[in-house]
Formats: sequence, structure tokens, C-alpha cells
Amino acid sequence: MVMAQAGQQFPPSELATASGQPAKAAAFSEAETCGACHEGHVKAWQGSLHHRAHEDGLYTAFAELARREGGDQLYVFCSSCHAPAAVATGEIPGRANGKHTFLTKEGVTCEACHFAKEVRAIHQGAGANGSLVLDDSGARYGPLKDPASNDVHRSTFSATHTTSRLCSGCHTLTHPFNGLVIENTYEEWKHGPYAQAGVQCQDCHMRTVPQALAVAEKLKPLAVPGKACDDGPQRPDVHTHNFVGGSTAREANGAGAAHVAEATQRLQTAAKLAVRLPARAKAGAPAQLSVDVTNTAAGHAIPTSVTELRQVWIEVQARDAAGHVIWQSGDVRADGSVDPHATMFHTLLADAEGKVTYRPWKAVKMLSEKLLPPRATVTTDYTVPVPAGTRGPLAIRATLRYRSAPQEVLDELFGAGKFKLPIVDMAGATGALPLD
Repeated sequence: MVMAQAGQQFPPSELATASGQPAKAAAFSEAETCGACHEGHVKAWQGSLHHRAHEDGLYTAFAELARREGGDQLYVFCSSCHAPAAVATGEIPGRANGKHTFLTKEGVTCEACHFAKEVRAIHQGAGANGSLVLDDSGARYGPLKDPASNDVHRSTFSATHTTSRLCSGCHTLTHPFNGLVIENTYEEWKHGPYAQAGVQCQDCHMRTVPQALAVAEKLKPLAVPGKACDDGPQRPDVHTHNFVGGSTAREANGAGAAHVAEATQRLQTAAKLAVRLPARAKAGAPAQLSVDVTNTAAGHAIPTSVTELRQVWIEVQARDAAGHVIWQSGDVRADGSVDPHATMFHTLLADAEGKVTYRPWKAVKMLSEKLLPPRATVTTDYTVPVPAGTRGPLAIRATLRYRSAPQEVLDELFGAGKFKLPIVDMAGATGALPLD
């Protein structure tokens, strides 16, 4: 049995309620109810991964595996971020395959964020492991200093809702017993140029892609006029509630088509590649080239989130004058695996036996981590063997590719070859190398 640590109301998560008692289920409303006055916000949220947080097929399979291997309390730990209202009310853990209400099905509901009275500091001065404090007394917390009065609920200004600290509660994940950092998105942002410039998570992920790109280019928040309530006053700055990141696996997670299209666009505008070649090379001798990858528009590392699952890698091909591939790195094999020698940006975690694991609950140490920080450039050098008699020039193409999880993980969760995640080409670059 997992014992609660000091301050843990729903162990081993850090979720809590303001009253110190389980939240009242009757205090929560379905999103449809909120949509009566906030139709635009709810429509944007629908189809997002916040909405699908607990119904995402990949997450569900992963969480059920965690429950089988770690028991109900590990399931509570996962769900404290993926369905906070359900944990706070006691609907979770419930029984395996038990009946769920909207408290679970709607994932990160409207009120999971707007009941958040505060986010307790758990890791490096910010939240972690679901450390929201939910207040079910009737107030709705938000970023407006002068909320309009209404007959439905009390509206209360929250400074937390204006900063990335709100996001830190669930976008920082540490192992609840050994402290190993599993997800570090908030810290990646905190120690980078976006945080130094005062650009918050909301300034990119609660904006459209063009707006987010404008923020990234100037490192300056952008005000977008609008209405917080359908019949409320026009305000100088209102955030959209689409919460789009980099997930394009619609078949797995059920995200809306518009969200998948925006996620693809975000991935394809987040980084740039450049190929650097010598003036000439010689047939029959190795040629040297370099590929530069720059994180141009993400305020956190590429990849981010659970980077022991995420895959970002460089694929490089060299073709001769006839178009034949004479060398490549980073190709995807027939079984869906990526060339093991590819330049891969990700994290490797190890279990107690020293074996690589993608199960964070089994991880005891980090073996390696290679990520692309905000505004950083990483250079990879390649040696290309050029066979004697090869006709040039060589056509060199480099592609930065993204996938949410390795194929071998999908095979283990769903069965070999039964399910594949989309691969998104984030950026590309080409060059021509003359041969002597």
C-alpha cells in the first residue's frame, strides 16, 4: 500500500482541495453548461487533448497498463492530471472498467482549471504531479482583474492564471517515490529566453499558430481582443481555449480535425534545418557534411513532455546523379523502428535492472538525454561513404521528423503492427555536393 506523504490528499499525486475534503461532484458542471455563456471557449476546447485527456486511446492503454502493474493508486497518480475532477470527487480510482461520468470523460474540464484556487509549489518553486488546489465553493478563478458580474457563479481574479505556474502543475512530472524527473516542460521554459522575456505558456498555446509565431519571433506577448463571455464586454485581450501542442495522432486520441491540422502546423513551424557541405568531394573517398537543427519557435525543448516516449530525429539521404540512394541515416525500417544509429532527440530512462524502459513508474535513473532547447542550434556531423565510380553531384536531403511514440511501444500496447502513429516531417533542407 502506498502511504500518503505530508500534504498529500490523494496519494501519491499532489492534487488537493481547498476544503481538505473530497470535492462535491454536484459542484462541477459539464462543458455544455459552460458553453451556454462561453460558447467560443467551449468549442475551441472540444476536440483538444485537454478534452480528450482521459479518453485518448494511447493514454488509456498506457494508464491501464500502469494500473495493472502498479495498482489503483498509480492510476490515481496518472488521473490527477488527466481527469482532476474525477480524482478530487473520488470517481477515480473506482473499479477497473467501471462507469465514468463527465468528470472522467471530459478530462481536463473547464472547471479543472477554473476551480484551481492555486498551484502549490512542489518542484523547483512551481507545481508538479497535479498540484492544483481545487475550490468547489462556487467561485470560478481566471485572469480577468475586472470580471463581469453574473447570476451563475462568482468570478475571482487569479494571478496564477496569468502565468505559466498554472500549467506547471501538470506539465512537470516527477517520480512520486524516487524524485526522478519524468516530464520537465515547465523547467525547460523557465530557464530559457521565453521566460526571461516574460512570454508565458498561454501566449503560445492559447493562440493561433500565426499569433504564436509572431510571439516567438519578437519574444513579446501579443494581445488579441475578444469577449470572455458571449454577452460580455469587448476586452483588449482574450485567450483562445484550443490548447494545441504537437499531437497529430487523431486515430488514437480522438482530437478534432482542426486541432490535428493546427498541431501539424505547429510542428512544421517549430524548427529549421540547414545542410553544410564542403565545396567538393571525391568519388571513392568519404565525404563530410553537417546538419544544423535550430529550435526557432518552441518556448520549451524539442521534443518535450514525456520525452522517453517522444521521438524527434534527423533523416539524411545522399543520392547520386541517377537518383539512387548511396547512403542514408535515420530511415524508418519495415517494422516501424527508426535506424538505431540515427541522430535522435529524446530521453532514455532505465529501470532497477538497468534496462531501458518507457514505463515512468519503473524508472530509477536517466541514462541519457538529448533535447533541443529554445532558440538553440545543435549540429550533427556525418561521414558519407562515396563508392568509387559514383556520378555526381550528390543530392543531399535532411529531414527533421517527429512521432509521439516508438512503434515498439505501440506494438506492445495494441499488438504487433495493429496501430501506427503518424510521422510528421517538421523541417527539411537540401544541398548539392559536386564530385571529382
